Amino acid sequence: MKHYPCRIFPIFASFAAAILLGSCNLFDPVPNYRIVEPEAVVPKSFLYNPESSYNAWMDTPLRVHYHEASLDWIFNDRPFADFNYRLCDIPADMDPISIDALGQTRRQLLWAIAHDHNLKMTLLTTEGGLPSEVIVRWRGDRTTDQRGTIIR
Repeated sequence: MKHYPCRIFPIFASFAAAILLGSCNLFDPVPNYRIVEPEAVVPKSFLYNPESSYNAWMDTPLRVHYHEASLDWIFNDRPFADFNYRLCDIPADMDPISIDALGQTRRQLLWAIAHDHNLKMTLLTTEGGLPSEVIVRWRGDRTTDQRGTIIR
């Protein structure tokens, strides 16, 4: 009985491929359970307070989806409604906000809103040093629109 290598090789190659592919989790991938996006850069001093429960709340990852929402609507929505926000000098014609994010913390989302819409956010504290509210103020002035274009 003769064995032909050209007939035996495909059988051995298929066994070897099944063993190798089965061991590398290709058919049963392990999900990544880290939900927070560490690449989202936020300055350490942004809305920081040494109060640990406040920082734990700010650094909780969220799932948010806003499509053309107003700024006041976002701050009255559930992820942000547990804290006080005061809007100052926000232009009435400010562009609506659209965000679709999974795994970003409240701090990261607030930084993105502030950065993308020319806003400054300042954390106010009580006399005891506890965080009390965030002042949200437009960075522009009356001679420019929110994109920095001079109005003539």
